[in-house]
Amino acid sequence: MPRYALDTLACPDCDLKQSLPELRPGGSARCARCKVTVARNPVDPIGRPLALAFAALVVFLIANTSPLMGLSAVGRESTTTILGGAIEMWQRGSQITAVFVAFCAVVAPGAFIAFMLAVLIAARRPPAPRWVGRLLRWAAVVAPWSMTEVMLLGILVALIKIAHLATVVPGIGLAGVAVLVVLLAVISSTFDTRTIWARVTWADGSPPPRPVRASGRSGKAHVHGGEDVVPCSACGLLSRPAASGQPGRCPRCGATLSERHHFSIQTTWALVIAASILFVPANAFPVLVTTTFGATEASTILQGVVFLWQDGSWILALIVLVASVVVPLGKLVALAYLLVTVQQGSAKSNQDRTRLYRLVEGIGRWSMLDVFVVAFIVALVQLDPLMSVAPGVGVIYFMAVVVLTMVAAHSFDPRLIWHPGAHGKLPHG
Repeated sequence: MPRYALDTLACPDCDLKQSLPELRPGGSARCARCKVTVARNPVDPIGRPLALAFAALVVFLIANTSPLMGLSAVGRESTTTILGGAIEMWQRGSQITAVFVAFCAVVAPGAFIAFMLAVLIAARRPPAPRWVGRLLRWAAVVAPWSMTEVMLLGILVALIKIAHLATVVPGIGLAGVAVLVVLLAVISSTFDTRTIWARVTWADGSPPPRPVRASGRSGKAHVHGGEDVVPCSACGLLSRPAASGQPGRCPRCGATLSERHHFSIQTTWALVIAASILFVPANAFPVLVTTTFGATEASTILQGVVFLWQDGSWILALIVLVASVVVPLGKLVALAYLLVTVQQGSAKSNQDRTRLYRLVEGIGRWSMLDVFVVAFIVALVQLDPLMSVAPGVGVIYFMAVVVLTMVAAHSFDPRLIWHPGAHGKLPHG
């Protein structure tokens, strides 16, 4: 019997093995059990995202080399670029936060665009070389940390907060960031990893076999028989380990096969507990320290929300409150709830708990909003001796909470919701 199955897949959320229907161009298929989208058939899976990736590269370079915004007050002026916030935070003693801001604002988006270009160019004429699969895996790693849309909202909030201090002048870089947000969103909606993997040379050097499609045009995948196959966590291929109890590797990408994320429950609990502890100082300590004519004033996250509300920007105040307080706290509560129900072996509301997990994983990045707000305010408001702003110690704790909750959501295996007793099993490899 073959070691792999090209005509079936396992849902990444509930692990249901199912065969795919034949999809019309532009169509998609949903899991027969948890209803998550498991496959798409883009109209132009190579040409369209490739053109968009080239456009994104040009806009990315413009956005990072042009002034983002400027500030003018009492004859003093200052300007900043995307990297300006990170550089100023580094010089003000917040090196860890500066590195992370630079990574999320510049390094991760740039790497994602570069990976997309390399992958799509190489995949135009199959078989694509094996390194394409490696770049696909790297792109999946950096994608959650590419936060141009969060940065854009952070810039807008920063502009509102400092508009009463001086005249704010938007730069070309700000328009570039806005266009880049749109381009990256469209790339993500038109790019299909399954299409690329179907063109990649296999681990043993053999050309990729032709995939088999099930008949029918239904938008729902069909439940497949319960064969002893394991989904590859890297490329999604269903394959059978060479021998029972022996380490197995995916025949397509060479990754180690594993039925479940190793120590998912323990790792997620450790991250949730650590984030819960840091959540207190993140909200108690100031995130901004403003010096005006020698007088110093510190403000916490909640004080910043109150300022926006009193200034009449109640919509932005609510956005900051939700992104900086409600979302991190909600993620911690939701992850704890999922962990407890899995450990108790609960079989109730599986679909609702899966939706909750998707929500937790999807919104976590928006908690970086306040970190970007601090970075750009610090970068702009350096009008010595009139006024200067420095990052407070609270921003370091808050950034740590964001990172820990994002990693916790990634480390949690949602398939345990549907198979709660499996969290004690060791992986094949």
